[in-house]
Amino acid sequence: MDKNILITTAPFGNGHKMVATAIKNAFIKKGYNNVVVVDLFTETHPKVTEAIKKAYIKSYDFGKAYSKLYFGSEKLTDKPVVELYRNFGYRKLKNISEVFKPHVIINTFPILASLKLKNNQGMNIPVFNIVTDYYAHKLWISKEIDKFYIATDELQEEFKKMNIPPEKIVVSGIPIRDAFEEIENISKLHTKYNFKRGKRIILINSGAFGVFRDIKKVCRELCKHKNIQVAVVCGNNIFLKLKLESLGLRNLRVFGFVEDIHELYKIACCMITKPGGITLTEALSVQLPLIIIKPVPGQEKENALYFERKGAAIIAYNSYQIVNSTVDLINNPELLSAMRKNMKKMYNKSSSERIVEDVLGSLKV
Repeated sequence: MDKNILITTAPFGNGHKMVATAIKNAFIKKGYNNVVVVDLFTETHPKVTEAIKKAYIKSYDFGKAYSKLYFGSEKLTDKPVVELYRNFGYRKLKNISEVFKPHVIINTFPILASLKLKNNQGMNIPVFNIVTDYYAHKLWISKEIDKFYIATDELQEEFKKMNIPPEKIVVSGIPIRDAFEEIENISKLHTKYNFKRGKRIILINSGAFGVFRDIKKVCRELCKHKNIQVAVVCGNNIFLKLKLESLGLRNLRVFGFVEDIHELYKIACCMITKPGGITLTEALSVQLPLIIIKPVPGQEKENALYFERKGAAIIAYNSYQIVNSTVDLINNPELLSAMRKNMKKMYNKSSSERIVEDVLGSLKV
């Protein structure tokens, strides 16, 4: 019998939607076609969501403000104000559920309306959370959630300390697109993207929003080294793309939005990036050593510190550190090799399939 699968997501950063899509595709591959993904925030309150999104991006420029917002909201999880958040998107979710009749709700963002629906409707729909970072904000965690899919064994220990029963916790890894796990012809990729085989490629992922102030300076300094080629992915930031192209550096390649970004990951020898949970997981899948740019206190900083502790990343706080750490890293084959080995150990393969198998197993029970 086909199951109706409802996946909720949110538009803050690209990660949550990418996880939702990866899970949807894994269900479809298994022959389950009744899968609906709903961005509850945008569909319920588009204007409010757009304002929150802008504030969210802006707050990154003010690390302290974002930190207060992030950790401050953790302290409110058992306060009455959370009731307001529980109501966010509730009516929309209720309407969808009445028509679609889901057998399970899977959250890729900590949306509490799904719990309210479960409790109020007498529907007793199981609610599962896929935690999309290497640290779990308290909003993800509730005894009412039927199952948690998380990234690491360390996170599992944290959940146990919060009295979450072990049978509710699955260390699945974070779902990413299948393309990252496919084997490529590397020399063909060099030709496709117009890179020389003998030189090291440094990938700069300027993030979904291109939030990175000193990028011109970093590109100029890195391109002074004859053994280096720099690839910058600007996403949808056309202004940044034009600005970098105008530098006229011979060993710099500037890209806008790259559909097959996994290909660039596979030919690069290291990546300079912000530490979003999905980006880090994609890097793990291809063992791409990381230079993490000035992580903002909150889930980004927690992600970065975890990767640094595991020997998979170096954290840099200014353009001088970014350039020096990158050059030192690519001139140190032993360190590069050690980081790749550490990343291989950290990576959980085929996360989407594991989660889907587990969800379907739970529904049969």
